[in-house]
Amino acid sequence: MKMKKPVKLQTIRRWKALLFSLLLLIGSSGFAPPSANEPLSCVIESVQCTANAQGSASYSWGAVSGATAYKVYYVRLSDGFTSPVSTVSGTSHTFTGLSSGAHRFYFAPVCGSGTLEYISDDIIVL
Repeated sequence: MKMKKPVKLQTIRRWKALLFSLLLLIGSSGFAPPSANEPLSCVIESVQCTANAQGSASYSWGAVSGATAYKVYYVRLSDGFTSPVSTVSGTSHTFTGLSSGAHRFYFAPVCGSGTLEYISDDIIVL
């Protein structure tokens, strides 16, 4: 029967020092979980296609608390064409001049100076 090598006390001390340093680094970086009253992020929960006619598609979504505007754009899936990003002030938008076929539409609220978090929806435009 083979005996295991004992762990050296010096190795244990090194690991403890490394762990302690890591905990100090995390504690001094300002990391803190969000409070219960803070929203986790500024996102649109869902979008609804309200009309799909020849060459156009209309969408609406619920207002996001703190949003000053919304960014919208689409990608035509057949060739990857991406429309310019538009800024809208309300909670609905109609995309016009669309070719028939599959498209992916993107929507994001603009909240402060934070990162935009897009939600998307795929439809077949008539």
